[in-house]
Amino acid sequence: MLDEFPKSGYSISVVQTSEGTKVQAKVGNNTDVHALRTQLEQQYPNAEIEIAGGKAEPLIREIPTKTLSEESDETEN
Repeated sequence: MLDEFPKSGYSISVVQTSEGTKVQAKVGNNTDVHALRTQLEQQYPNAEIEIAGGKAEPLIREIPTKTLSEESDETEN
């Protein structure tokens, strides 16, 4: 039970070593890892960031779009 990730939220640990700053985050299953990594990179520039758990896909992603006429033109050629 304790090994399972929570559904949301996260906890982070920031450690300063002789090699630099290390940030470790344990995140819930509904947490957007991409957004969290971006935020941590801004807060801790040049830090080594490790994230465990969470969603690998961003909540919003860009998808290619085509009109139906463009698709039918490609299949006919």
